[in-house]
Amino acid sequence: MKARVKNEQEPRCVLLWRVSPGSTAYGAVEHAARLYRLRVRAMDERDLKTTVEDLCRGRRSEGGDAVPSPTEMPAMIVSGLRHDNGDLNAFVDEVRRGGAQFALRAMVTPTSRSWTLGALLEELCREHEAVGGGQ
Repeated sequence: MKARVKNEQEPRCVLLWRVSPGSTAYGAVEHAARLYRLRVRAMDERDLKTTVEDLCRGRRSEGGDAVPSPTEMPAMIVSGLRHDNGDLNAFVDEVRRGGAQFALRAMVTPTSRSWTLGALLEELCREHEAVGGGQ
């Protein structure tokens, strides 16, 4: 008898930080997400201590206090799309066509999936500053 190894795929989702449901940006992401079969999840301070992987899988940390926000800038974090076949860029282009721009955006990687949302947002802010985005 052969053992079957479950190959768990990356969750297909978009985590949104500081993007309000009902806003133009949220609508643009929702539209693009439907085209690419991604779930949209709005994040807040209660999610900052939860790993990116858990958030993408729809799991949130139970209890605990909210922690201070690392940034007020909106952010978009995408999981489950590939960049090597053009899907990620096409998704971002579709979001832009819908009228949304995100200075802070990331793709979930094998490294970042184990980070907390707060740590990932802090890293995105550092990268944004390093390329002159803070000017």
